[in-house]
Amino acid sequence: MPTREESSPPELLPASASRPNQAAVQGIDRKALISFLEGAIFLFLCLFAILLPHSIKGAQHSWQLAFLFWLVKLVVQRTRPFPQPLTAPLLAFVTLSGISTALSPDPYLSWDRMKIVCLVLVGIVVAQNLRRLTQVRTLVFLLILSGLAAAAFTGWQYTYGVGVRVALIAPQTPLYKANVFHDDIITRINGNRVHSPAQLERAIEQSAAGSLLRIDYVRGFPFHKRRTVVTREQIMSSGFGTYWLQFARGKPFRAQGTLGHYVLFAEILMQIGCMTWAMLLSTAPRSKGLRLLLAVAFASLTAALFLTETRAALAGLAAGGFVALFLLAGKRSRIWASLVLLILVLASAAWIRHTRGPQWTGTRDPGTHFRTMMWQDGLRLIAQHPWFGVGMETIRNHWSEWNIRAFIYFHDESHFHNDMIQIAVERGIPALAAWLWFVIAYVIFLFRLIHRWRERSRFATGVAAGVLASFIAYQTTALVHYDLGIESVAMILFFYFGLAIALERMLGEPGAIDVQ
Repeated sequence: MPTREESSPPELLPASASRPNQAAVQGIDRKALISFLEGAIFLFLCLFAILLPHSIKGAQHSWQLAFLFWLVKLVVQRTRPFPQPLTAPLLAFVTLSGISTALSPDPYLSWDRMKIVCLVLVGIVVAQNLRRLTQVRTLVFLLILSGLAAAAFTGWQYTYGVGVRVALIAPQTPLYKANVFHDDIITRINGNRVHSPAQLERAIEQSAAGSLLRIDYVRGFPFHKRRTVVTREQIMSSGFGTYWLQFARGKPFRAQGTLGHYVLFAEILMQIGCMTWAMLLSTAPRSKGLRLLLAVAFASLTAALFLTETRAALAGLAAGGFVALFLLAGKRSRIWASLVLLILVLASAAWIRHTRGPQWTGTRDPGTHFRTMMWQDGLRLIAQHPWFGVGMETIRNHWSEWNIRAFIYFHDESHFHNDMIQIAVERGIPALAAWLWFVIAYVIFLFRLIHRWRERSRFATGVAAGVLASFIAYQTTALVHYDLGIESVAMILFFYFGLAIALERMLGEPGAIDVQ
């Protein structure tokens, strides 16, 4: 017979104890979701750093996705962004740009340019989501390695070629009348790529009699893609296989990477080169492998920059290099590093003179003449529209009524080739004052940041010095270019800004300094 204890029903547990604690489960789920969001944000920031030297749209979509995931994280975490330094001048600059846009005679043009003004968000999303120095190191070295890949791609373009150049073509021949001229570079025949004269000749010879040949080619610099269709017999009668129609391996006239323009490519190479140089100077002597990699990267970036034939970017790299040199190098290192930079300056001057001719520094140079005319007309417009300017991009519609002489003389609608003049013309003197406020405050902030990190992390000191060197280089080129209007340049400018703000924050966070 079962005892009373055995036969009695089991004691029931309380309902609250029979199921997992829902608050604990929700806490675990929220923590896992936040961890996932943080990983996704950092993943897209890494992708952003990789794509910056190669794809404007790719880099743009990457930081936008990182920004979107960060907004979701703020909602899930129920927190606010931490206060950032230099917010006031940037907010004033964006606000005044917005007011100028609202008052623009062509708002549909000006609002489109506000997307570049709002690239300050790149700096915010980077600064708010980097918590440790290892994350900064990952982003910096991904950017440098990606820049090295862009330089290697440029080297491949100048050795293997980008197509087949028309070295000689007789006028009035059928191919010439089909709009294929001297120095055009043929890239495809009927959709098939050609890289050498032998490949081109083989493709033509193997085509059937009377067949149509679709020729894809590029012209000028930057490349302008074109297409024409001719018959096999038209090419044959144009002197194919004779002295009157000659081909050679096609190379870019000025390096432009995959960004589509030599100035854009030069500015990105300059920015990455300054950071690479700072990393090289700050790396410990015992890290020989890393120093060798950085030296190769800097040499490759500089060589690719030479091939862009962009005077301002070469001058900017030299200016930024000198800043990093005197911030990071010891007395002994300054000697050889100064020699390297001196060679860079002399080689740049000789190379530009060789490629541009003896008139490269005077007003006889078309680029210099264009700039001086634009600056003169820009100062006149600033005096006429001092408060909120004429509106961004409106000059393209109103240049004739405002008598922009360079547009008339050169038949080229461009910009004012100077950040300060461009801002003042388009957005007014108050917006220019806000930008100058940011520039001065940012330089002071970076000097202080370098001083605070000097005894704590050699790597962080190098990054901060690289950011300062890059900003000095940027300001050098901004004297003769409108850099703030170039999307890729603005992205890397505010990417570095975000790194600097993140470094400042890490000084007060326990466990953030995990790289020496």
